[in-house]
Amino acid sequence: MQTTVEKTTGTDDRPTTRKAGSSRKPSTKAARRAMRVAYRTRRAAAPLYATAAQAVAGTVLAVPVDGWKTALVATAAGAVTTVAWGRWDARLGKKRLRKRLPSRADFIATASAVTTGGGLVTAMAATGGLQAGHGPFPGLLVAWGLGHGIYWWRRGKKTAAPAPALSEQLLLWQDEVACTDGPLPRSELVDVNTTDYGWTAIIIVRKGNWRKALAAAADIAAALDLPEGMVQIEEAVGQSAKRARIAVFNCNPLQDGTDYPGPQILDTATGQAEVGIFYDGEPARYAFWKPSGPVHTVVYGATDGGKSRFLDMLLGTERHNGIVSWVCDPQGGQSLPRWREAVDWYEDTAQGGLAMLYEVRKIMYERSGRYSMMKFTDAKGRTLRGRDHFVVGDPDPLIVMTIDEAHRVLALPGAPALVLEIVLMARKCGIKLRLVFQGPKANMYGSGPESTDIREQLQSGNTIMFRTASALTDSIGLPGWEVNPSRLPMYWPDKTSTAGLGYIKGPDNRQAQFRAHFDRDPAHWATTATTPTLEASAAACTGKAYSQRLERLAARLRGETPVLPDDAFTDTTAPAQRTPNSDPIAQAAAAIELEAPAGSDDRVYAFLLDCARPVGRNTIAQETRLTVSAVKNALSRLKKTGRAVDVDRGIWAHPDHADALTDTDLTQAA
Repeated sequence: MQTTVEKTTGTDDRPTTRKAGSSRKPSTKAARRAMRVAYRTRRAAAPLYATAAQAVAGTVLAVPVDGWKTALVATAAGAVTTVAWGRWDARLGKKRLRKRLPSRADFIATASAVTTGGGLVTAMAATGGLQAGHGPFPGLLVAWGLGHGIYWWRRGKKTAAPAPALSEQLLLWQDEVACTDGPLPRSELVDVNTTDYGWTAIIIVRKGNWRKALAAAADIAAALDLPEGMVQIEEAVGQSAKRARIAVFNCNPLQDGTDYPGPQILDTATGQAEVGIFYDGEPARYAFWKPSGPVHTVVYGATDGGKSRFLDMLLGTERHNGIVSWVCDPQGGQSLPRWREAVDWYEDTAQGGLAMLYEVRKIMYERSGRYSMMKFTDAKGRTLRGRDHFVVGDPDPLIVMTIDEAHRVLALPGAPALVLEIVLMARKCGIKLRLVFQGPKANMYGSGPESTDIREQLQSGNTIMFRTASALTDSIGLPGWEVNPSRLPMYWPDKTSTAGLGYIKGPDNRQAQFRAHFDRDPAHWATTATTPTLEASAAACTGKAYSQRLERLAARLRGETPVLPDDAFTDTTAPAQRTPNSDPIAQAAAAIELEAPAGSDDRVYAFLLDCARPVGRNTIAQETRLTVSAVKNALSRLKKTGRAVDVDRGIWAHPDHADALTDTDLTQAA
């Protein structure tokens, strides 16, 4: 059977495919357009929408017999909610759940709108709806809408945010800094404030912590098209670790500087002095002492960094506040000439500074022995014996020893050990050291093993770092700080010096630029008031180096070259006098000095003689079966008597074998 398929032509009954969007009705498009317009104007037209909503609600609730009950309940609920909104100010722990309460006018207007609007809806529901043309409700609704609408529209004009004064800066931040390829992608800028010198804000870092913003400071300055020095970034203290504080300058506020106002900068209640200002005008504080005792100080700075003028200010403050000042200026007195005759003791040679250290040590032990047996009354009114801390002026004055160009003094034999002993023990005795260097390298603190310990102890107190000469030492002088004193400019844009500009690690602990006050007339403070001096008991324990200081000063002023006494570099204090009964630190120091367990000196000496070459302390300890501490003390005693020589750091030898090859040299030769 053959099947024939015929092809027919005609009209296809299937619907023809139309272009996309052609199936939408004009009415749908108009509705969508109206909804978009209504959404865009939702704030301005809010009173109109509310009036229309009341008309609809009243008409709908009029259909049921008890619809008015629903309207009444809704009105009561709205009133309760409004009261809660206007007066609710709850907290969750220390966190406030609401930034601020509405104003009184806004609260009254809201309460009026809710109660009167609810009353209209309830009345319409109870009387049959809107009743257009027959009842008062259309007019009442219009009056309600106009009354509350006028307040709404006028309030909108008053509270409309003015054009932000920093819109240009914010826009630049978004476009250049927070963009995808910017220095801080997706970062935010909040709390922007204008200042007399530019603007400040808080940076919120998207990923990482505030140090990420600090590391990008140079790139941020470039993105903002500003010199690098015109952008300062530091930690937002007390806020999230993601937040950093930025200050952008039109001109650096530290350029003009501030004058030293006088010795009243010292607050004797806290022991802190306002020695300068930070870039935001806040005072920069320096601690002379705190409740536990004096605070040691180290000052760094290159030539023309501002060190000498900073010392002028501190010495003037000390003279007029009853603080005893000892000054060593090894540069022949050229750095601090105004204080030659204005302090208790002044020396202008490195040897004079070493003599001062020996005298300070005597006073330290004299005070320590006296304080360990002193009776005093504590905060609870109890009479106790043995004071373990120093109180300024009760009964003795604070002693501050300042050594300028301290590396010259520390280069002398025995000086590093003396300084370390004083730094570790003198605070309880009311003695403060202030050392001044060109930079924080270890060789500035002497060549002995004590150099690193001295630096660490001093930097745990006040550290002032003016402009330095090497970027390699920035992190050494201020460990853990993300600052670069070596990048501070030498001159301002107007070609004037930036002396006094730097960083200070003190009570404020701010990683921000500060500038010290400038003492324009140090001679005034040096020639007024009376020079504070030592108490009688401390002066009595000193030697000729202190008692003859004024005779040497007079000879120096006559153009002569005075000579220090023979006992200037020896400690005549008996070990028993350095061992107060109740002072464990002094006891330990004396025990270490006199320590000679089982003839350790002879055992170490015999090993060095038999070894016939320089060896390290650890090797000596292993071979003699002594502790490393005992070996170290024995070597120090042998060195004093000339029976051992320190060939290199930690390497010792018998004097007859000091020139022999070490184990390392022999290995390299092989």
